[in-house]
Amino acid sequence: MKGREVVESVWANSYELARPSQVRQVLEDAPIAFLPVGCVEYHGPHLPLGVDMLTAKAFCHRTAVKTGGLVLPPLWLAAGVLPLPHGVVLELEPLRQVVRAILHQLAEGGFEVLVVFSGHGALDHLHVLREESDQVMKAFPTVKAFTTVWNELNAGLQGDIHDHGAKVETSYMMEFFPESVDLTALDSDPSSEHLGVYGLNPRFTASRDWGVHMAENAIDRLAGLVHSFRSGERPDNWALLRELVERLQTGDLQVVAESGTNAKEGEGGIRLDLRNPHSQSKYITELASFRINGVEANLEDGTLSNPSLGEGHTDSRIDGLGPLSGFYVRRNQMISVSLPRVELPNGWHLLEGSFVLADVFQIEVSGEFEVR
Repeated sequence: MKGREVVESVWANSYELARPSQVRQVLEDAPIAFLPVGCVEYHGPHLPLGVDMLTAKAFCHRTAVKTGGLVLPPLWLAAGVLPLPHGVVLELEPLRQVVRAILHQLAEGGFEVLVVFSGHGALDHLHVLREESDQVMKAFPTVKAFTTVWNELNAGLQGDIHDHGAKVETSYMMEFFPESVDLTALDSDPSSEHLGVYGLNPRFTASRDWGVHMAENAIDRLAGLVHSFRSGERPDNWALLRELVERLQTGDLQVVAESGTNAKEGEGGIRLDLRNPHSQSKYITELASFRINGVEANLEDGTLSNPSLGEGHTDSRIDGLGPLSGFYVRRNQMISVSLPRVELPNGWHLLEGSFVLADVFQIEVSGEFEVR
């Protein structure tokens, strides 16, 4: 079955609708449990707040049609939610505790394959889900637990596979829940930008056909992975992340040449700007190297900030970066780097540095900047 005709039949795989005898039968035939994870988050004026939760739910149910198993009610609390109107965010540790409790109880209940499918792509949030999938496999050696997200499953697909509220997510919703999409809420100018939409105006780019294409590819790949786990293959919860980051986040940052400034008198230090000129976000988890004029800069008390709309203005300490506390710079956005322990004379200076993305991939930055 394809497309909308699936939607009417897949809810038979709902965990909450199953009677005890039906659960026992599933445990005998296909002991697979799917946990959809999403969030409540602003995705632009044209989409519902529950996009991530709803897409995760749809993906899990459609995959279960192919593999068997049961789909739990979606977990709608998540970390890494954008600071935009009407969102609900959970801190990482409560998220970890909830997910661990669910996975352990499913394993204790006899499920042998656990699939944590996130419709929410924040990498700190996903890091916790991956860690908990690994943890439950250590606690229950016969259990196979796997975390993924839709864009990872489509990393080999040509065309747009990732965004926030733009072509990709809008196309998914046009396929899964078309009644929830209102493209007329978007401006009629193709170049218009909208709060919560990271990408071109989806009024002119999104389509149900693209949603079907992406969904079918991702579901087929996930079903194949689930079958391999049933056959004894142990999940690697980090392999698809590496594949995705290498595809989407590759490409070096640019130095904004005229951005260097000395701090205000009495404060000390310098500030300079870097730009992400690429079409996808980058999630920085480490500043691996930062050389100015060939000398490693003193990063003590250094911060990164992103003043762009919707990102907040809170500085992130460089020494506090990590997979659970990374720094996002999205398409065509800037990073302001403040180094209070670095003193430079006015004039031109050479920066050479490297950043680690999502703890799995490294990019470079190189260029001259002027301090004035």
